[in-house]
Amino acid sequence: MRQQPPPATKKNNGKEPVPDYLRMSSRPAMGDSVEVMELYYRERIQSFTKMLEHLNVLEDAPEIEFLCREIVECRTMLVKLAAKKKYSA
Repeated sequence: MRQQPPPATKKNNGKEPVPDYLRMSSRPAMGDSVEVMELYYRERIQSFTKMLEHLNVLEDAPEIEFLCREIVECRTMLVKLAAKKKYSA
């Protein structure tokens, strides 16, 4: 006879609660405007930085490596957008 998992409470409906640092502050706004893309990449860097604050080097090395690569890519895109913004005026 198998044991059934405890019934889900109304509050979380059987789902694990998502920590605050994993929640996105806002949905990414996609658009062709340089300013919109710049804002998108800045928000991504902020969210990745928040995630990094909650990770431990000894336990979460792969996640830290991934987040650092993502931050570097976002910064690269911001540099490209700044150059595009400078020349599109």
